[in-house]
Amino acid sequence: MKRTLIPLAGLLLGLVLLTTPGMAQVRIIPQVGLYASVPDLGTVDTPDGARDVGKHETSLAYGLTLDLASAKTIGFRVTGLYGTKSEVPVGGIGCAGSDCDLRSTLLGVSASAVLRLLPASSPFRPYLLAGGGIKRYDFEFDSDSQLKDAFGDESQATVVLGVGFDWSLGFLKGNLDLADYIGDSLLEGGDRHHDFFLTVGLILG
Repeated sequence: MKRTLIPLAGLLLGLVLLTTPGMAQVRIIPQVGLYASVPDLGTVDTPDGARDVGKHETSLAYGLTLDLASAKTIGFRVTGLYGTKSEVPVGGIGCAGSDCDLRSTLLGVSASAVLRLLPASSPFRPYLLAGGGIKRYDFEFDSDSQLKDAFGDESQATVVLGVGFDWSLGFLKGNLDLADYIGDSLLEGGDRHHDFFLTVGLILG
């Protein structure tokens, strides 16, 4: 729990500083796009033998961002992103039918500092973002699956890095955003896990 709260504590302090009187310009940004993850999850032992677990297949993603101090070079945002249900391929001897079916969703909540590289008057305004937060994996499988003892819902701290740009077409404003939610491996001995969200947002405010 302490590992989860540490990255949020510093970023929430940044929120307090950026929202002092005269500093904040608040925008709400609903988002839609794609969720994908790398690398493969690794290998897991089941009563019927070892199983090779691949990476989540790409699925639809939804999100909502609260963006503050956006007119300044350095801003701040709080974001919630949801990767909808995706299949996770599982292979191994005896893996047939629904025995090895595995599906998952991901909810990520983060707070990030935003560095904008051009002035607010620019119609194309690229930015970098870095922060931290929490991501939660929810797994689903058939009742007779071999995997139910090997997988459980999991929450973990995450580092968030990303790039994107704001765009403006007169009365219509939006952004394109690529964020990487970086966390520990989901399986013992696996590689560090990256969850990517590529979204398009409509800027309100």
